[in-house]
Amino acid sequence: MKKHILITGAGIAGLTAANFLAKQGHRVTLVDRSPSFSKAGFLISLKSFGVKIIDELGLTKALHEASSPSETVHFVETNEAIIRSIDYDNMNENIERSVLISRGGLHQVLYEAIKNDVHILFGTTISQVDEKEDYTQVALSNGRTLAVDLVIVSEGLRSATRERYFSDVQLKDFNTLYVGGKLKQKHARQVGIFKVYIDVDKMLSLYPIAEDEIAIQCYIRSYEDLRNLQNNAPSILDNAFGDYNAEVRQLLNNLLDKGLFFIDKMGMVHAPNLVTGRMVLLGDAGYCPTALSGMGASLSIYGAKALAHYISQYSEDISTACKNYNTLMQPIIEKFQTNAKNNAASFLPNNEVDLEKFVNGFRNASTIEVQNIMTAPIVLTKEQENFILH
Repeated sequence: MKKHILITGAGIAGLTAANFLAKQGHRVTLVDRSPSFSKAGFLISLKSFGVKIIDELGLTKALHEASSPSETVHFVETNEAIIRSIDYDNMNENIERSVLISRGGLHQVLYEAIKNDVHILFGTTISQVDEKEDYTQVALSNGRTLAVDLVIVSEGLRSATRERYFSDVQLKDFNTLYVGGKLKQKHARQVGIFKVYIDVDKMLSLYPIAEDEIAIQCYIRSYEDLRNLQNNAPSILDNAFGDYNAEVRQLLNNLLDKGLFFIDKMGMVHAPNLVTGRMVLLGDAGYCPTALSGMGASLSIYGAKALAHYISQYSEDISTACKNYNTLMQPIIEKFQTNAKNNAASFLPNNEVDLEKFVNGFRNASTIEVQNIMTAPIVLTKEQENFILH
């Protein structure tokens, strides 16, 4: 039985779900508050099962065409001393090769694959949701009213719909500020060779992704309110990285002056139940593990496929489909949110003692130990890959 499914939020999770559900023959309406799609956006690394699922959608060629080269990453101290160098091919020899791509670039790949198969309403949000006996009535901000069988909420970390209709969900401050973006600028760095500075309470990553473009990402431990931070990026970066070498300081200044950058406080979403009535949370709206998990995009893609899988299995019983999705996702969410906490403790050490301990441990670790550190936490069990519930 084919359903009418409304997806609110056309990010990675929403677009992936739309791709799978449209292939199943469901009628899909996708709404997003943005006026249009843009290829802009900060850099993400799509890893492990996320890459595999994109391949299942037949989008591998488009994904790689939109991606940036990634060969080696050097983890360094602030004095440029190398802690550890990691070759991406060697590190990923036992799992799918990670793909470096802008968030907007991945959006575009997913959007181009689905734009002719679903009804997309830009500049539109949900105004009201009313549960009826056999359907859900949704009023949209454009004045239209829809009768749907399921509402998938994939609006991201600060979802307004989640805040309104899911009373038991908590958005917890991860006490980490993220500043990231892209800078169009000629440089002498080798494309695909990245550098990550490890320091007390902060981490700075430089990604030469083209001969005339560098992506920059900063993680800074912060306990201040987001509203006090968003308008103070120059002073924040100066306080955090003002004692770094002149080239790094100039890149940060140019990013703020001439680049496209994004600043936000990272959060972690805790939802004991991803389902209420005929509404279900997907992606960061339901289980954001923060960027420090390294798996935010892949987890969103996996959740979308899992939800579509159960809807296909229980097309006449949406309630059971959503219940099974929630049961499957909870231990996986806990796994990757725990990974994020562990990564924050390792890569954003609290003090000089912890920094020295991490540097010495990472520098002296064997190749197998480093592979376990970098790849073991980002895989799923065979049962989870195949959506088998116990």
